[in-house]
Amino acid sequence: MRQIFTSQRLETVEGVARLLEDAGIPVHISQPRSYRSRRSGQFSYAEPVAPNKQPAVWVRIPEDQPRARELLRKYGLLATTRSYADLPPSAVGPLELGGDKPAGNRWAWRVRIGLLAVIAAVAVVIWLRRPVPVATPVPPPAEAVPQTQDGGEEEVRIRISPAPPANDAPAGASDQPPR
Repeated sequence: MRQIFTSQRLETVEGVARLLEDAGIPVHISQPRSYRSRRSGQFSYAEPVAPNKQPAVWVRIPEDQPRARELLRKYGLLATTRSYADLPPSAVGPLELGGDKPAGNRWAWRVRIGLLAVIAAVAVVIWLRRPVPVATPVPPPAEAVPQTQDGGEEEVRIRISPAPPANDAPAGASDQPPR
């Protein structure tokens, strides 16, 4: 086996391996994904990894190495000392893989906007259905009745008249039989 490509990003190494396998070149990835691996979606070049610990793509059959190197040069993934004057313009352009379509990006934005609209609609419904405050009944005004005490001072007591009865019965009628 011969090492052909290495990167700190495991996703880049997996993409190169997929590119070579699609071209019919058998490869092996060193330092692959593992449940014990500390690698996650959050990646930083600020924390460099030792070269022998970096994920790498290895060509299994040594005779396939020149073809793999040429393929990587064609897509600009491998530095070369050759000039690009002899290559067609399509080989010098950016790499476009089958999974990198902008239509998928538009679809994702449509889903995001749709979810945002649903959340906004739910917020409006909640805001419109909030309870209306109920007015509490105001007690009738109180009467001030002055009273005198034995010492000649006046004391003011406030009497609150009872609320009117709930039923519209005449004032003299009551539920108790007369005595």
